[in-house]
Amino acid sequence: MSMAALLPILSLITGIVMSLVIGFPLYLGIVFAILVTMVSVKRVGFSWREQFTFGWEGVKQAKPVLLILFFVGLLIPLLMMAGTIPAIIYYGLSIVNVSYLLVLSFILTAVVSYLLGTSIGTLSTIGLSLMGIAHAAGISPAMVAGALISGAMVGERFSPISSSRQLVLANVGMTEAQDIRTRRPALIAVGICAVLFLLFDLLRGQSGSSDTIPMYQDLLSTYFSISWWIMLPLITLLASFALRVKAVTALLYGIIVSAVLVLLGGQIDIITFAKSMLNGYALHSGTPLDELLHGGGFASMFNVLLLIILAGFLNGILNKANLLTPIVDKMMGDTKSPTMLVVKSAVLSLLVVIISCNQTIPILVLGTTLLGRFSQREGGRELLGKTMMDSTLVMPVLIPWNGLAMMMAVTLGVSTIDSLPFLFFSILLPIVTILSTWWKSPEGGVIATNKNVS
Repeated sequence: MSMAALLPILSLITGIVMSLVIGFPLYLGIVFAILVTMVSVKRVGFSWREQFTFGWEGVKQAKPVLLILFFVGLLIPLLMMAGTIPAIIYYGLSIVNVSYLLVLSFILTAVVSYLLGTSIGTLSTIGLSLMGIAHAAGISPAMVAGALISGAMVGERFSPISSSRQLVLANVGMTEAQDIRTRRPALIAVGICAVLFLLFDLLRGQSGSSDTIPMYQDLLSTYFSISWWIMLPLITLLASFALRVKAVTALLYGIIVSAVLVLLGGQIDIITFAKSMLNGYALHSGTPLDELLHGGGFASMFNVLLLIILAGFLNGILNKANLLTPIVDKMMGDTKSPTMLVVKSAVLSLLVVIISCNQTIPILVLGTTLLGRFSQREGGRELLGKTMMDSTLVMPVLIPWNGLAMMMAVTLGVSTIDSLPFLFFSILLPIVTILSTWWKSPEGGVIATNKNVS
């Protein structure tokens, strides 16, 4: 492995560790990695102009993520000012059994994500609502966020209309029927997660006393006009995602409908409206609702948007300078055991996800690089596809600086570091897949190569 390929990785890890240990902003760690990478790539033969072009291409690839985050930052205060989120919490506290909120959150988001095919769309609708219920019921936001994200990633893994899943299938040349035959480990992981969240529900004790929930409902009805018609923005979002409208367009529809409701309500003056959109919504009621209903706004998005822009710039250079492929080839070596192939692929997935800072690049890089190696064995495409869907696809939510993880953290208002211990699906699925492959290869797993391979 060349030093030009190794230095960017070491600098990125160093920058991230320094930011976590010393406490300076994470984007400064990314800036450090960019500077080291550009010097290394310059020595390989790429000019400064070429590298800035590469970086800009990487930023343009991150444009959809940037737009989604920006619109989510605008949507959240609008949903609060319109009364949509307060109404959802009000009705949800009456309908949802908060004693089993963790397992219900996991199951509901898994079902909705499967139907919609989008984790972000799921979390920005039903996920945001369930988080509000969790706050009102006094349940740990980190635990609920872990259940919600885990459920959302179940949909990403299984949904026939999930774009990330379809990208994996297309990249490795795998059919829907072949994927169905490889789903057992993922289904086992779903079952384990459901049991774990149920156990956490049973062990965490009762949340939300008999007085707390009615108190929040009384406060909500006092400060907001609770009615079913103000649920229109949520219905608009769900319908848009169900009809396969692009996430950016769907969020824009939600913003427009929410803004119309705010204007028709006439209870928010223009100065308060502008402040809420810029700095985030704040009720200022002097009641416990102040802790429940707040957030959003452009200012809260700024650091996250800057981090994604810098990560996209770094990823563009790494990708165009082809620094990731040699790392993959070096780490894979001449492995022939199916179990070790899966283990190394899962480890590589985590490494490339850490470096690339998004979900798409790892799928493209690993699919292209590993396909030839896996194709040397019978059923190799299915094994690679299963490995990537059970590791590469679900791992981005584990990395705090990954674009997908940041979108989820911003949407739910819980940092990835806080929710990480409860992201059971993304943690367990690669492990279950590795164990499943080992179980099916008791002989030690010497690869049976195809007859037509010399």
